[in-house]
Formats: sequence, structure tokens, C-alpha cells
Amino acid sequence: MLRRLLILCCLILVALPAPAQWIEATGSAIIHHQDLVTARRAAIRDALQQASFQGALHINGFQAMSQGQMQAENLSIQTQSSISEIQVLRERTEQGMLFVTLRARLESSGSCQSGHYANGYQRSLAIGHFHLEKPLSANMGALHDVSERLPRELLQRLQGHQRLRALDAVRYQLYRDPTTIPTSVSDRGTLTTAVDTATRIGAQYVLTGVVRSLDLLNPELASERPLLQGIYERTRYRGERFARELRVDLFIHDGFSGDLVDSRSYTTQGNWTENRTERVGFASARFWETDYGQAVDLLLEQMVSDLHHQVGCQPFIARITRVEGRNLYLDVGSGAGLSPGDTLGVYRLNTFYDNTQRAYTELLPVDLTLSLESVQPNFSRGRVEALPQVYNIQQGDVVIAW
Repeated sequence: MLRRLLILCCLILVALPAPAQWIEATGSAIIHHQDLVTARRAAIRDALQQASFQGALHINGFQAMSQGQMQAENLSIQTQSSISEIQVLRERTEQGMLFVTLRARLESSGSCQSGHYANGYQRSLAIGHFHLEKPLSANMGALHDVSERLPRELLQRLQGHQRLRALDAVRYQLYRDPTTIPTSVSDRGTLTTAVDTATRIGAQYVLTGVVRSLDLLNPELASERPLLQGIYERTRYRGERFARELRVDLFIHDGFSGDLVDSRSYTTQGNWTENRTERVGFASARFWETDYGQAVDLLLEQMVSDLHHQVGCQPFIARITRVEGRNLYLDVGSGAGLSPGDTLGVYRLNTFYDNTQRAYTELLPVDLTLSLESVQPNFSRGRVEALPQVYNIQQGDVVIAW
């Protein structure tokens, strides 16, 4: 009698014993054309990736055996940690390579609602124009272009992430009235312009931000002084005389309802010792060479890491662009990771008004499941078992995968 044995080895979980810990890692990058700034950035990103893999890992293993022989094997590894703080310890160059050693504070993030891109679909994030709250704080070094250059830096650095597609919406002023920018948890933070922007460029989520401050922390110490007083203050206060901060708030809005789904505040500081009249500009080559610029560079890498995690914890949403019988067409396809046979839940967009006639949008689940039959690079078509008209499903409604 032929015996068959099927052994399934599933879900091996390797976790940190504590919710947070410091990890030291070294990253490397090739120095092209003596460009140390770009090499340093690449080495830091490499080190952060290695640090994240030293944190909590979720290992999914599958083995199928028949008559003692391996028939199939699959193994996937996902990090379950996020980086909350970064410190560069040392740098060195060797044979055209730059090595950066850093310490990163890893927090075990566990599993989020979407399972860290568990469905494998690519989320799209439109990055809008930022608001500069205190223009006078940008005078030193002429950093007023931070409201455009900072989001463009995030846009550029997010391009390398396979499951997060960053879209350029920097030209759009999402907050027409700065007083409506979310500043507290109690503010509902609905942003109607986010819906318009997301619809216009086909994004699931919209990122905007506020640069709160670019202030010198001790402006009275950085000002010109008589010779003897200047020598005394240089000796006593040293780097404190030139300490400058960057404070930024980031807001992620749902592109279908405009609701604020996540927000985070960031702060860093570094020394600004440039000539008071020099027009450096934010994110310029000269800017990245300063101590302050290097501190900002690290902060931007942390923002990129956080955005990848934050958006990944949101559901995948796609718009229905056409209804034809029981066939529904979507505005995404294989480029977003969809495949024939995938199933997604169908939701209807509903708008209601409060007593002040303020519009609210909600997603209402209906008893329909879309099964994809044809998937093209930029769109897909699927079929539902009942007529969509029965549930009032029409163009502009959505499908969701959690």
C-alpha cells in the first residue's frame, strides 16, 4: 500500500524579547564620481535595512513531502519592526566604498490590520505641497523653498520601494486655509482637497505636511558680538550658539473620503555655521554638506521608513471606473500587483451632511465580492455574482482588500 505523508511546517515566529531595543548596523555604498553625499545616503539606507532585519522577523515556512521526498518548499521573511530613532556613529572610506555605522532604535510593531502588505498589492501615495508655518524662521540660509523641496525629497527617496508608489502632487496646494491644518487629535482632519487631488492623479492616499519651524534655538547667541564677548561665548556655549531645529508634521489622508488616517511629528537639530547672508537653499548640494543638513538627511530617511510602514498598514483600495452588466472595471492592474483570480470586497461611497451642511464621505460594504478575470498593466476587469445595480454600485465606488 502506497503511503503518503504531508508535513506542513507553518508560522515560525522569531520576536524580540522587548518591545524596543537599540541595534547597531553597518551599511555600505559605492562612491560614484566622488559624490559622498549620495553615497552616504545609500549607505545609511543599507544600514537601516540591515538593522530592521535584526529586529522582529516573521518567517512563513511551507514544506510538502511525499514518500520521504521534498515536493515543494516556500519561505518568506517579513520584518515586524519600525525604526523610531537613528544615530550615526562613524564613517570610513575604503577602496572606493563608503561605510556608515549607525545605531537604530527598533520598536516591535507586531502585525497591523493589513499585515504589512500581506496582500502584496502596491499602495499609491500622492505627495502634496507642504506649508511653511513660520517663513521668518527660513531667512537664515534662504530655506524658504523647503515647502517644495522637502516633499520632493520624500518623493524621490520613496521611488525605490516596490510596494509603495509615490506620485507627484507637489504642485497642488492642499490646504487653502492654513488654520484648517490638523494640529491635535481632537480635530477630525477631513481634507476635501485630498479627494480631488487623489481622484485627479489616481492615488489611494495623500500625504501633506507642515514645516513648523526652522528656527535657531539660541538666536541671541548666534548674533554678532564684540570681540571679547564673542570669544567668551564661543568658549562657554560652543555648538549651542549655532543649534538649529527642523520641526515637521506629516499627515496621511484617505484619498476617497479625505479623512485623516495617520499623522506623526518629527524633530531634529544640527549646527548652522554658514555665513548669515549666504543663500544656501533647502536640499541644495551646499545644504547637505552642513552639519544641519546631515541631521535633516537622517530625519528624511526616518520619514521614508515610517511612511512605508504607515501606508502599508492601510487597506488597498481601487476605484471602479466602469460598470457593465456584472463586470466591474478597476483603475489599477498588474502594475499594482493584481492577478486573475484575486478577490476584493465591493464598497459603495455614501455622502451625508451634518447640521452645518458639512459633507462627510463613508465607505459602505455591500454583499458583493469581485473576482478578477482579466488584468492589464493599468486596469483590470472582474465579475460579481449579482447585478451591481441592485446594490447601487456605480462608477466612482471602490473595492478594498484588507
